[in-house]
Amino acid sequence: MKVPKEIAEKAERYEKLKAEVDKLYEELEEFANEHRFADFYVETFGVSQEPEGEEQTDGEYCNQWMRGEDSGDGTYYYPIEGSTQYFWISYSF
Repeated sequence: MKVPKEIAEKAERYEKLKAEVDKLYEELEEFANEHRFADFYVETFGVSQEPEGEEQTDGEYCNQWMRGEDSGDGTYYYPIEGSTQYFWISYSF
């Protein structure tokens, strides 16, 4: 079997994009670890218009739920300077 050229091109593009995504994740994970998430499993990051959960300090919000006695999941929201949007971090512990 020979692979179509389009598939090979997509595989090359995938490799490049995955490398970029991995680098971005490392940078975002470093930020998260510097801001109280060093002992958590950081899953994903994003930007939203509105936060969810309970208000914390400095305009931050936390939406967290427990799966058991000492494990859970959550999303933490940080206000973005000069914006009305929020940067969020999804995590597990």
